[in-house]
Amino acid sequence: MEIQQKLLTVNQYSRPGTKLKQVKNIVVHWVGNANSTAIANRNYFESLKERKSFASSHYIIGLQGEIIQCVPESEIAYHANNANSYSIGIEVCHPDWQGKFSEITYKSLINLLADLCKRYSLEPTTAIIRHYDVTKKLCPKYYVEHSGAWLQLKQDVKVNMGTEDTELKKAAEILYKRNIISVLSAWDDVTKFKLEYVPGLLKNMGGIDRLVKDKIISDKLLWEYKQYNANHVRDLIIKYSKLG
Repeated sequence: MEIQQKLLTVNQYSRPGTKLKQVKNIVVHWVGNANSTAIANRNYFESLKERKSFASSHYIIGLQGEIIQCVPESEIAYHANNANSYSIGIEVCHPDWQGKFSEITYKSLINLLADLCKRYSLEPTTAIIRHYDVTKKLCPKYYVEHSGAWLQLKQDVKVNMGTEDTELKKAAEILYKRNIISVLSAWDDVTKFKLEYVPGLLKNMGGIDRLVKDKIISDKLLWEYKQYNANHVRDLIIKYSKLG
């Protein structure tokens, strides 16, 4: 994996030089400018020192899979509001306004994410997040609108790393032995979850009220109004498996 280091000039608007004290998350963005290049977006960040506007990222991945580093990993970049203080930001170029990353761009993104997760000892399933997960901004657009593609992206990172979600697998095995679930393979891989089956899972666990009482669920309305996603279900399975 080749990375072109084209660091921004230290300035208060796009590279403040502030130390990044910890890395808990990696935030994926789309550049929001169809068919623009990585170097053009890097140069835009550089220009902000004159425009007096705040924005930047640590990395930009281009349409040909090129990776440009704009800000050292040891410093914060301005990409995700409050998450700036504990995350690395990656902006990704896209060929059109649908926002789906091209195959070669996607491959570079997976390689970079896997490398970062290894170096910072991060679990891809929980550590890799979208800009949307921080601010509810529609970014990266395609992967907000297609949650299955987002889950697959994180799974592809795990495959690249040669790892699997052992915590979920162990939890699902416990539920299988307790007859809470009848098909182990449907619940031991977050990318294979079918959310339409979650009401049945909740029923087998004793229902939402019981789960609230047992402090497995904290947000009752999330489950009653079916606003949960696959990561919520993953956490539910793991927490329930720890009940005595």
